Amino acid sequence: MHSKPRKSLPRAARGATLIVVVMLVTVLLGLVASLMVYAGGERVRAVASSRAGQRQSCAESGLQLARSFYGRNYANWNTYLAAPATYNPVRSSFNPTPADPFSSRLLTTNPALFADVDGDGKPDVYLYIRDNEDEFDPVAPNWRRDNDQVAVVGAVCISSTLRARRSDGTQNPSTLALEGLLSYNGGGGPNTSQGTTGTGSGNHN
Repeated sequence: MHSKPRKSLPRAARGATLIVVVMLVTVLLGLVASLMVYAGGERVRAVASSRAGQRQSCAESGLQLARSFYGRNYANWNTYLAAPATYNPVRSSFNPTPADPFSSRLLTTNPALFADVDGDGKPDVYLYIRDNEDEFDPVAPNWRRDNDQVAVVGAVCISSTLRARRSDGTQNPSTLALEGLLSYNGGGGPNTSQGTTGTGSGNHN
């Protein structure tokens, strides 16, 4: 028996088939790439969400430490308030060169202003103090002196592992700070009030 010779597809048909195959492969590769990008984005968002809770906890712990530290050291409040470049990271008209919580020099010269809240041996929070508005007309504001035994204390989360991150995974330079009023009652020690959320920057005074 003789087998009949197999007919091959015309050259034009073979070219069309090849184009279709290339297009299908391209579409499949695009779908795979899109799925990988989506999965990566979901992972970053999940990590960011987890870090947000940790950052909040970091700042809240720091605020409690700030209240304790500055409450114990009420006698030094005016000394602290007179040196905002060391004790106040909030930029304002009277404080154009605020303290830098991420400064290694500040950490070396004032280690008491930093605390490790997760036990890894690295500073996680910077503790600060600034004056409240306690002068009344016609007296001009003096942000470097306390008049009413009340000050604003706060904490900035500076942890390298808890910093906010962008969608691409790189660190976001924004910081999380919490602050609240601390009042000193004279004999019985400090009293505290509800804390508020801030960013560690801006014109508050």
